[in-house]
Amino acid sequence: MIKILKFLVVAGVALFFCGESRALSFTEATDKVSVELLTSAENFVPGQELDILIKFTPMGGWHILAENPGDIGIPTRVVWKLPKDFAQEEVIWSKPETFEDEGIVQFGYASEAYYQTRILLPKELKNGEVLAAEISWQACKDECVLEKIQLHFSLPVGNKIVENPLWQTAQELTEDNFVSEFSGGFLWVLVMAFIGGVILNFMPCIFPILALKAITLAQSPYNRKKSQIESLFYFAGVVLSFLSVATVLVVLRAQGEQIGWGFQLQSPAFVAAMIVIFGIVFLMLLDIVTLRNPLANKVGRISFKRQKIEAFMTGFFAVLIASPCTAPFMGIAIGYTLSRPLYVFYPVFLALSVGYALPFTLVGLFPKAVHKVLPRPGKWMEILKKVFAIPVFLTVVWLVWVLYNQVNSRSIAQEQDIFWENYNQQKVSRLVEEGKPVFINFTAKWCITCLANQKVALQSDAFAKLVEKKQITLFRADWTNHDADIAKALKTYGRNSIPLYIYYPPQSKNYVILPQLITPAILQSYMQ
Repeated sequence: MIKILKFLVVAGVALFFCGESRALSFTEATDKVSVELLTSAENFVPGQELDILIKFTPMGGWHILAENPGDIGIPTRVVWKLPKDFAQEEVIWSKPETFEDEGIVQFGYASEAYYQTRILLPKELKNGEVLAAEISWQACKDECVLEKIQLHFSLPVGNKIVENPLWQTAQELTEDNFVSEFSGGFLWVLVMAFIGGVILNFMPCIFPILALKAITLAQSPYNRKKSQIESLFYFAGVVLSFLSVATVLVVLRAQGEQIGWGFQLQSPAFVAAMIVIFGIVFLMLLDIVTLRNPLANKVGRISFKRQKIEAFMTGFFAVLIASPCTAPFMGIAIGYTLSRPLYVFYPVFLALSVGYALPFTLVGLFPKAVHKVLPRPGKWMEILKKVFAIPVFLTVVWLVWVLYNQVNSRSIAQEQDIFWENYNQQKVSRLVEEGKPVFINFTAKWCITCLANQKVALQSDAFAKLVEKKQITLFRADWTNHDADIAKALKTYGRNSIPLYIYYPPQSKNYVILPQLITPAILQSYMQ
């Protein structure tokens, strides 16, 4: 009973002031969700920290989705617009509930939800500094509706912190609702990253690497210890490569670059280098070219023999060629890292790398099982090398095509009686406001998963008929070359990787995110 009374005190106090506000809390509401903001102090103090608590209260049977919405849906977001030299340090959310419907899992809140963050104030402050937050969410009941509000406030500057008398009470009431970064939803994100990494092995863009690795296994005589050591070198190569990519992402984002997974393939120079590398691999598979290591006496020949350096570089190189692909679960997991601190960002990429490295690592740790399956070495291996040269050659052709399109960009396209417009956020917003259905295809020439979906689903007669029947306007957001606007658009949908498919149904401002692997039947089920 006492806790209930305390809560009523917190929820009931909402003082609004003009100019130098000394507000204890701020409240805004729609007819579906109420939002309250509470500060830990009544004033700004130079060089000190200010904690902020935001409470969401869904009403009338509505619920909102969590920061990680699950399979589909729009995450709840709090985006701060801070004055110069102000910095946001950390964010925590209350533990979400799980909603499941026909196999689709979502995470959200049917009752209260809490968000807490910490703002570091600069050492030089003046009165009138305003902190503003744009808060958006997807409210769902019988339908789902996107909503957005803005909160802004200013506190007087002082030399000593004046604690908000409501803060301690609010902390006591909410302490059981919060979970640390390393529990609850975050653990689920790590699981999704790991599963996505495992699936990534079987995506079409990884097949040439699998082929080379299979040849390596077939040519190596059975040696348990040697196989196990080299599998660990492969594992280390994969992990180091993933963490290197993650570090580059961190550095470039810190410099203001809008980039995501697969960013390196937006560089014509990188694509050209990949063409050379795969071209050499193709010639090696045909025994036309043989490369020797200049340090041969120290590390041995670079060949298909399972040397430690070859195992490590195979793992490192496998990640670079994996960049055109985004496996199921992987997009959600990487998207989760968009605004997260480094102690969250790196574990997600680590989980992804472990999942990606695990299948071949297990093969190396238990080589006897592989040797039981593979036939004895013989002429078949030479034939197999020639067969595996085919997908490597096709990879070279594909990369040449990517490079050509990067230096000769194209615009609006007509395919299979389907008209695609270049992505334009203003036009998308206008059509959605008019209640017209819209489909957005975030794609790139270097994204093999995108190209497979394009061939199987988006160029199908069934999709063309669906578009014609429902009068759907189609937009193609081509990310083949670096495009900051497309990167920002991906971020608004909680993603930083492709493929991504967004559909706005008719007479609805709410959109749905389709699976990363699509078929005509999947398109029909989501867009019927």
